[in-house]
Amino acid sequence: MHRITVTGLLLSCGAVLFWACASDKSPPTAQSFPPATPGVRMSIAAPTCEPKTHPNGVLDTITTPPSFGIAVREDGLAYFTEFQNGGVGITSTQTRTVDGFIPTGSVPTGVDFSPDGNTAYVTNQFSQNVSVIDVPSAQQVATIPTPSGNPTVVRVSPDGTRLFMATTTTTVYIVDTQTRQIIGSVQVGFVPNAFAVHPDGRIIYVSAAFGGSVTEVDMFTGTALRTFTVGGIPQDMAVSHDGQRLYVANESAAVLDEINLQSGQVTGTIALAGGPFGIGVTPDDNHAYISLPGQGLVQVFNLQSRKLAFNLDVGGRPRRIGFSRLGHIGAVANEAGFVTFVR
Repeated sequence: MHRITVTGLLLSCGAVLFWACASDKSPPTAQSFPPATPGVRMSIAAPTCEPKTHPNGVLDTITTPPSFGIAVREDGLAYFTEFQNGGVGITSTQTRTVDGFIPTGSVPTGVDFSPDGNTAYVTNQFSQNVSVIDVPSAQQVATIPTPSGNPTVVRVSPDGTRLFMATTTTTVYIVDTQTRQIIGSVQVGFVPNAFAVHPDGRIIYVSAAFGGSVTEVDMFTGTALRTFTVGGIPQDMAVSHDGQRLYVANESAAVLDEINLQSGQVTGTIALAGGPFGIGVTPDDNHAYISLPGQGLVQVFNLQSRKLAFNLDVGGRPRRIGFSRLGHIGAVANEAGFVTFVR
């Protein structure tokens, strides 16, 4: 009974609002932080060899079943969750078509690739498990049950050794990716619905959609280090590549919150045209791409000036935004039935 209640709450409050598409637009036709821990070099920022190019417009739009979550590899391969069909769709920037479908479970929402791109993990909310997919064969090879709560999103650690599974409770489970066994858990705010990884490769941030907070977690010890209170409904997040700032899409406040990770304080807000959900930051830290499901927009902001750079009128109800690891390729999942690649 508790599971049903939590799920209903999640669906009704916009964290994973699948079905309310009546107002959709028509789809287009075409160094002192966190607290020091052994083995962490806090002076390391983002790698300076990362490319300085980033997406700057719509590359193409592919008609798909309604999609919610999305993950993109650097070669352009993309997996998107088909929440109504119980599986994952496959597309790419090379084919620009729907290239396949992998059955997973009931109401899949979140998806992430391993660092080498050979494994994908998919949250099946109503099946209460996470699918493990072998990407070369495009087959599900295992499932990882969540002991309590419906899984919402997943994230693989940069070294590929750990998988973090958020649930519709206050628990994030930590899984050994080799054994596929749960090796720990951490308590965060209520209904964690997004992850963001610090460039140091050790710290992960977890937003709580119904908790109004963001928790900072050591990925290797599973310890919660700090909690930042932002209020509202915090959804997707991104850490700047210099490791100094955390950007939080605050859905109910219709703003992008900026947290200074050294002080732990909210130091700025950027007003948006509507409630934000997905977010991605380009490798040069100049721009944030933010999806606004209610407006059918992706707003792109200059993070230095905190001013709007341009709008991408993608239509429909854009949800998660996936960027490849080096930031060459971005893609937007859309509940209205298409995936938009940006460049």
